[in-house]
Amino acid sequence: MEKKRFFANHSKSSALVVSLAIHAVLLVVAISFVAVKVIIKEEPDFVAKKVKRPKMPPKKLQVPVDVKKRKPKPRLRKRIVSKPKNFTDIKMPEITGVKGGLGNMGGDGLGSLGFDLDIGDLFGSNKSMGNELTGTFYDLKQTKYGKPTNMDDGKYIAALNRFAKGWQQNRLSDYFKAPKEKYASFFMFPHMSADAAPKAYGVENIVKPKHWVAYYEGQISAPETGRYRFCGIADDVLLVRVRGRLVIDASYPAWRGKVTSWNSDDDNNRKFPMVNQHMVIGDWFRLTKGEPSEIEVLVGECPGGIFYCQLLIEQKGMEYKQVPYTYKEESGTRPVLPVFKTKEIPEKLVGQMKINPKEATLEGPTFGVVK
Repeated sequence: MEKKRFFANHSKSSALVVSLAIHAVLLVVAISFVAVKVIIKEEPDFVAKKVKRPKMPPKKLQVPVDVKKRKPKPRLRKRIVSKPKNFTDIKMPEITGVKGGLGNMGGDGLGSLGFDLDIGDLFGSNKSMGNELTGTFYDLKQTKYGKPTNMDDGKYIAALNRFAKGWQQNRLSDYFKAPKEKYASFFMFPHMSADAAPKAYGVENIVKPKHWVAYYEGQISAPETGRYRFCGIADDVLLVRVRGRLVIDASYPAWRGKVTSWNSDDDNNRKFPMVNQHMVIGDWFRLTKGEPSEIEVLVGECPGGIFYCQLLIEQKGMEYKQVPYTYKEESGTRPVLPVFKTKEIPEKLVGQMKINPKEATLEGPTFGVVK
């Protein structure tokens, strides 16, 4: 009863105490919450606001150009190539070593179709197209160092005789050699000045037109298996060797028996007229179709003045055009033989050969090697 009376008498004080207690609890909770908020504070995320930028039209980069320094554009050269009258007249190239060869395309071979080919001269071209014989020019009047050798006609023939015994090119190595080589596919030189060879090899300013030789080497291949022989004449030197055997010495008569000891065994040797002399007939040798054979050719000039050389080829059993001939009191017929060649000869050079149709013809096989 006393307790109830006490709370009844102090009801206001009790309410105040309760209220203070509740507020105290709330205060403590609030302070704790704030403290937690202060201690554990999340880092705010900053998001950039999109800013609208004005769109500007792109400007072209302008580089100052000096108009005066501008060069005009090069003009392409137009090449005019004549068209053949009849398309069927153009022959497609054949594999070399077969009749016709690569050059058998009419006219100047590939040149007639618009290609720039190095036609060269009668001593050969300056670039090899294949199937040519490589030529090297020597001046026996001077050493390889340009010193005089006191060469004369006798010493010249003696030097060639030593060379012809073994055909070793190093026996010419002590003499002056032209820097460039030539590539020949035939040996048909009409009467010409003896300085034509030094000019062809580009040494006319340092080589006098006498006591020189040009040595050619390479391979040949017959279009048909059979027996063949060379025929021809030269003023002054023409020697041919096949597979290591001398098969003809068609040098000028004054040097017969001096350049080499070779002699023809044919009864008609030096009977048929040819270039103001009489044709030398060589030995027979056998060639197999498609089989390469080594060949070497030596041409040269002794005293200077006039030079010429013509080399033909004959196949045994082949029929050739016959023309009349007269030798002293003897008369009869002789064959017109084809020019020896390893490929078809360009028309530009045919005219320079001045071929006598009663002595030789360009209608014949080629002896290029199939590569």
